Amino acid sequence: MSRTRRAWATALVAPLVGLVLTQGEAAAAPGFQMPFPCNQVWSGQTRTSHSPANAVDFNRTDDVGDPVVASAAGTVTRVENEGGTSYGRWIEIGHGGGWRTRYAHLSVQRVSVGQTVSRGQRIGDVGTTGGSTGPHLHFEQRLDGVAQRIVFNGSQILYWGTRNYTSRNC
Repeated sequence: MSRTRRAWATALVAPLVGLVLTQGEAAAAPGFQMPFPCNQVWSGQTRTSHSPANAVDFNRTDDVGDPVVASAAGTVTRVENEGGTSYGRWIEIGHGGGWRTRYAHLSVQRVSVGQTVSRGQRIGDVGTTGGSTGPHLHFEQRLDGVAQRIVFNGSQILYWGTRNYTSRNC
């Protein structure tokens, strides 16, 4: 290749190099919504002693059996039952770009691995399985396997403490 052609090739390709996603590089996060039907109000609690620390536990009065819905569209990647330990009955959904959501301590799992789900679709029911000390939904947003600070409607939830949230998962 002549020096002129090499110079032209470099001039054309160089600006594009930064635009390519490399393996392990994440795309933008999906527009996550709360994992509950529209207009429901839930108390979300975060604490430094939680595992993982960036997870949130959602509660409300008499919540056993309440619907849990997909926070964003995606494909079900895991449906697990760890019995009386850890997450108990839980689901993980892949949303692309390395993003996944986890829903734990469920009483019922209503989806199967490989199933495509839409945002707001019922995937399970609130429960108290695994290492849970009472009924609630343990929820995580994960990027490349690591729990991230949770964002709904483009805003991060409160860390560290308890706050009420209204679902806009309509």
